[in-house]
Amino acid sequence: MPAYYATRRMTGTSSSNTWARNRNDVRHSSKIILGPVSHTITIVLIVLLTGLIFLTQSTKVTNYDVEIAKVDDEIVNLEAQRDALAVENAKITAAAADEDKNQVATTMVDANSADFVKE
Repeated sequence: MPAYYATRRMTGTSSSNTWARNRNDVRHSSKIILGPVSHTITIVLIVLLTGLIFLTQSTKVTNYDVEIAKVDDEIVNLEAQRDALAVENAKITAAAADEDKNQVATTMVDANSADFVKE
């Protein structure tokens, strides 16, 4: 079907050739005619494509959840290591203090009498 001009949409007299607002100047007929099977296949393909896009986006969210869980586990492990190192540090400093006291105590001479200290 060839395109034809929509002259009935013209306003005023035919000599003025003014067009009404929001009106089409030319009508086109579609050269592609789809049957009911083609429409059904097209709709099914659109639905499948939308579903695939939805699935890819939802797996991204799941991947973020897995990464967050891994980071949380790493934080818990590092906090446990920090606590263990704090306990070990306390043991080392306590042993070092006792060691100094023991060295001084082992080098001291036993006093035979304390008579020389009088008031």
